[in-house]
Amino acid sequence: MKGYKALRKGLINRYGFQYEVGKTYELNGELKWRNNGFHFCSYPEDTLRYVNAFKDEIEIVRVDGRGEISITNDEYYGFYDMCASSIIEILGVIPREEYFNEIINSGITHRIERLITLMKLTDEEKTIILNNYSDLEPLIIYYQNDDYVLKRKREY
Repeated sequence: MKGYKALRKGLINRYGFQYEVGKTYELNGELKWRNNGFHFCSYPEDTLRYVNAFKDEIEIVRVDGRGEISITNDEYYGFYDMCASSIIEILGVIPREEYFNEIINSGITHRIERLITLMKLTDEEKTIILNNYSDLEPLIIYYQNDDYVLKRKREY
């Protein structure tokens, strides 16, 4: 199953494990959602749930999850198709511009909202969103201002 995984710069997950492009990793033990497994998402913006993209420089990678796969949804927060697999292959790093454009060009408002609320955008990215989705300006003002970013830094 193809998907996406967000990692800190250097392909490091939030527990300090470093992945390598082209490598396949196999799980030790039983697959259990949130406890043991290689986690990834069907959409790149949903991976931002697992990193602090306001504070850390991140990389989003394409992955192939295989073996046993568990899929879950968090309907309360609106995250769907979150996966954990017993085998994962890191296929490659996606350039920021590519995943930004994929989300923006989808035309799906909730995907774009997720990007705005979970990742520090560049001025150019904010302008692109405002030029195409002016109704999202209140979200950009609230989530992309320096006060909000400082508040999120304190949370981690």
